[in-house]
Amino acid sequence: MTTPAVDARPTSPLVARAEGCWIYDEDGRDYLDGSSGTLCVNIGHGVREVLDAMAEQAGRVCFAHRSQFVNQPALDLTAEIHAVTGHAFREIVYTNSGSEATEAALRLVLHHHAVLGAADRVVVLSQYPSYHGMTAGALGISGHPQRRTNLDALHHTPVSVGTVRPDDPGKAFPELSDWVAAVDRVGADRVAAIVVEPVGCAASGGTVLPEATLRGLRELCDRTGVLLVTDEVMTGFGRTGSWLAHTESGVVADLVTTGKGLSAGYSPLGACLVGHSVLPGRSASDAAVGHTMNGNPLSAAASLAVLRYIVRHNLVERARTTGALLRERLAELAARYPFTGPPRGRGMVWGIRLRQSADGFAAEPLARRLCLVARTCGLIVYPAGVDHHSQSLLVAPPLTLAESELDELVRRLGAALEHITAGEAR
Repeated sequence: MTTPAVDARPTSPLVARAEGCWIYDEDGRDYLDGSSGTLCVNIGHGVREVLDAMAEQAGRVCFAHRSQFVNQPALDLTAEIHAVTGHAFREIVYTNSGSEATEAALRLVLHHHAVLGAADRVVVLSQYPSYHGMTAGALGISGHPQRRTNLDALHHTPVSVGTVRPDDPGKAFPELSDWVAAVDRVGADRVAAIVVEPVGCAASGGTVLPEATLRGLRELCDRTGVLLVTDEVMTGFGRTGSWLAHTESGVVADLVTTGKGLSAGYSPLGACLVGHSVLPGRSASDAAVGHTMNGNPLSAAASLAVLRYIVRHNLVERARTTGALLRERLAELAARYPFTGPPRGRGMVWGIRLRQSADGFAAEPLARRLCLVARTCGLIVYPAGVDHHSQSLLVAPPLTLAESELDELVRRLGAALEHITAGEAR
């Protein structure tokens, strides 16, 4: 029997180098990074200060296991995170990614309730739509059916998961009354945690959770003993014009999952920020266990340099001011086409709603098609949404985007939309 040949040719351009907001392929063609990769490269590519910090640390030590040594870059990074987040958290648990940060948060939630004598609290409520990562636990609490295809067997565990949907299908996110009804339906003494995205990205395309809803959830959790977990993997460390998106409401979460922008794509690192009320008197790092590379010196040094760069160049404030201009320009562009709605989001993450029927979404989602067309126009953007209601195009360039680059981003996106319009007309 002859084994068929496998076509290993890449279907995407072969990347050669990157600098600032630009990526170049092997043929020298330039691409404006309009989505910071996957909302990751917050400070742009090739920042010399970060590369120098990594080279210096690599010359000292790249790896030392947390059970055998403490390393200075991780200690300094912890201090920097505490400083920029206002010391609202008592401990930082390091991971290799945002998905692992979600896993750590879930472990801490279960440990917390078991230690308090409430081991029956095993229900985690999350919003629909949502996305919290690709590991089994993180995907299990995500309201993202496509990414769970053929993987349901991974999620058949004693931990129950409920995705809370809006009572009104026309609403982007569930309202506070939907959450209250879900907790009442399950029984407050069985709910372990509520997990939300303050600004939805991959699943809901820039939908902002209303501040009143977030404050109401904080009050609900305080009243019932449920832990409030906010997913800031895509939004944390400046992306939304705040160090953490959920703090805009005045709320402090019990646990916050982070990643992506923490290291800005320079080295794998995630973190779970642990509030003062979680596992009081116990080590969260020990309870969450961990993986071999968690908090390694090289990644910690890279992330420390990233946060210091954000502070030094005032990129959180810049995300607000540049983001306001970006929203304005995207709104003008979207108003020209019948299939694009006004942008929604905050800071430097905006989702342009794409109008398409359910049948059209199932056959060939417009967001994915538009991203491919945009790439041919020299622009990288990101598809979002789990159904035709939430389908969006995410525009989230590095926080360092210059005004001339913003103009070029809008021009290239306009060219892609024109291509789509011409194709639809044929």
